[in-house]
Amino acid sequence: MKRMAAVFSLLLILALTSACAAKSTQMSDAVPAASQERGVFGGAEASAAELELPAGSDGAAGAPGAERLIIRTVDMSVLVEDTDVALGQIREMVTEFGGYIADSNRWLANEQPRARITMRIPAEHLDEALDSLRSASIRVEHESSSGQDVTEEYYDVDARLRNLEATEEELLALLTEVRENRGKAEDILAIHREITSIRGQIESLKGRKQYLSQMSALATVTVEIVPRSQPGSVVQRAKWNPLVTASNALQSFVRVFQVLVDALIHILIFSVYLLVPAGVLWLVVRAIRRRQAKGAKSE
Repeated sequence: MKRMAAVFSLLLILALTSACAAKSTQMSDAVPAASQERGVFGGAEASAAELELPAGSDGAAGAPGAERLIIRTVDMSVLVEDTDVALGQIREMVTEFGGYIADSNRWLANEQPRARITMRIPAEHLDEALDSLRSASIRVEHESSSGQDVTEEYYDVDARLRNLEATEEELLALLTEVRENRGKAEDILAIHREITSIRGQIESLKGRKQYLSQMSALATVTVEIVPRSQPGSVVQRAKWNPLVTASNALQSFVRVFQVLVDALIHILIFSVYLLVPAGVLWLVVRAIRRRQAKGAKSE
């Protein structure tokens, strides 16, 4: 009974430890300093030199003069002579600096090609890449840049990850001990559920840590390529299409037919005003002629 009580006490302590680690995001300012002094679990030391920072980021968060983890983003609009030539030059530049094209679009605007390209370039070569873009263009129409400092978040994630991995090791050792001593099935299942939960948190933190490392190692540059305006052609090249001609002729025929039918309808409607006076006039003329004919016979 004492052994089972000790097992459940240890489970409770481990659960509380995991909960405290999950709340450490709210105290990210204190995590780097605490992780440098000692580990959170089992008194294990975790100095700043042991943290696996990305290349070019070997300093501790908050240490004077240390290089921090910055996610850099640049948005540019450049004016060029030829859009396709500029696209080729940009692709060559990205390859030269060891980056890659994340997205590329090309379209026509007023019969002139325009393009937008998004590239990922190693952060240490970002300034060189921007200088190359400026020198390859006629002028820079627009340029904006931003940086997101994720150094403290990276250290916080790393500290939480170390705590959870240490907790997982203790639970695995406890599970082995309970199985060797032929403990109860419910005890084994409880420990196994806790291990599964911690393993899920570990995988999530590893993914976040990898994302922060990759995003800070590669800067994102989006460039809109605008060609210099060219004078339009005075004489447009003729494009003959017999189907279009037949369609236009048919439309003209329909319009003429509609005009004729409309005129006929108007004539029929307004003929009432003409037929009545004409009929009266015809009757008067006819009566006069009959009277003149009778007078001529009587003479």
